[in-house]
Amino acid sequence: MDSPTIGEEISRRGFRRWYERQLIESHAYLVTAFLSLILLLAGFEAMDALRGSPIYYLAMVGIAAAAGTLMWIAWRRFTALLARAELFAESAGCPGCRAWGKFDVLVVDPVGADEPPEAGRPNWVRVRCRKCGEQWRLG
Repeated sequence: MDSPTIGEEISRRGFRRWYERQLIESHAYLVTAFLSLILLLAGFEAMDALRGSPIYYLAMVGIAAAAGTLMWIAWRRFTALLARAELFAESAGCPGCRAWGKFDVLVVDPVGADEPPEAGRPNWVRVRCRKCGEQWRLG
């Protein structure tokens, strides 16, 4: 089963809830990155203080490497999700009546070959304001 597109997620949840969920998820990745950084530094500290067996030393190197890898992945995911949420939030205001996040998704347009996908944007979302009926492209 394919994961739903941004347009489908916004249609199902509404923009405000989708945006809130993106912020919560991105900050969960930030907390994960921070805790992994602490584990990485603790591993380095344990290696420095260690004067014992090579097996224990290799275990600490493995733990520090795994923590560093997890930290890098979580940080990258945090920045990508936050950038995508902010990209869509910047254009979520109706150009006609300035209502923010109060729209219905009309169609999801695929990104053209000449349009770079910033922050993992898979497509453009065409929307219509619930208050005044104005249409614009989100994303």
